[in-house]
Amino acid sequence: MKLVQDNYEDGYHENFFMREKPDSQRIRQRMALLLAHRQEGRLLEVGVGHGGLLKHAAVYFNVEGLDISHRAVARLTGEFGSRVRQADITSEALPAGRYDAIAIFNVLEHLHHPGSVLEKCFRALKDGGVLIGSMPNNFGLVGGIVTRITNYFDRTHVSTLTPPAWRQLFEGAGFGRTDFFGEVTLGRNTAVYLRRRWWPYLSFNLMFVSRK
Repeated sequence: MKLVQDNYEDGYHENFFMREKPDSQRIRQRMALLLAHRQEGRLLEVGVGHGGLLKHAAVYFNVEGLDISHRAVARLTGEFGSRVRQADITSEALPAGRYDAIAIFNVLEHLHHPGSVLEKCFRALKDGGVLIGSMPNNFGLVGGIVTRITNYFDRTHVSTLTPPAWRQLFEGAGFGRTDFFGEVTLGRNTAVYLRRRWWPYLSFNLMFVSRK
């Protein structure tokens, strides 16, 4: 874990992982997506980064957070205490049926075996719980080029799969329904969601909402 952990220290979150300001339009849009499916209960965020989403979510949810980065966790300890902890999601045990919602934005592409983490999230959700998140949209001319550029500069990306391959992993993890749609980022703090039929060809990122 130490070698992996080192990849996410020394400013990684400010440069790649969580690029937005804590109150950015992109963070507020993610929060709106969450509230469209769950408005209360217990929420886990995997990969808290700078904590923007977690801070917004704490208004509505009993929140918990995980991050592999010591600095990311230390940054949030004063506000959240032990509710945010340093952990590697690939080895961390999650209690079964604990969460009403789990958020996992831009994490799965960093994992060698993302399907096993999806299975873990499925077991950790209550019946009717929702998993929301994102990963690179490795599809078509636009998404394919953006993914290749991002992978070149960020060598921690090891699972930039195609949308059909991701759908198979979600189904294999047990999720009965997963809605995919697109995201186009406009600078560091703004993003637009695309949902019409041509979204796979124009999107930089693949957004998802999965229900247990």
